[in-house]
Amino acid sequence: MPYIDRKTREAIDPLLEDLFEFLPDLTERGTKNSGCVVYVIYKMVKLVYGDGNFEVKSNALKVLESAKLEYYRRVMAPYEDGKIREHGDV
Repeated sequence: MPYIDRKTREAIDPLLEDLFEFLPDLTERGTKNSGCVVYVIYKMVKLVYGDGNFEVKSNALKVLESAKLEYYRRVMAPYEDGKIREHGDV
């Protein structure tokens, strides 16, 4: 995870607050309307990387893959580890 400095986070987070308040309700905490989250991610990536050359556009894939891996590492892996403790390993 790119642990950005506190000053940068403090500048970014307020800009995202309305969106982050709205999306969980819109998606019923991720159980419906996942396309809305995909839309937000797509629009953000397209805005930042969409008009560049191949190198810039390929950076979008790196960003998406890094975010996916960070989600797995910090959210999914601990969940799976808990299930292994609960039910035993395969």
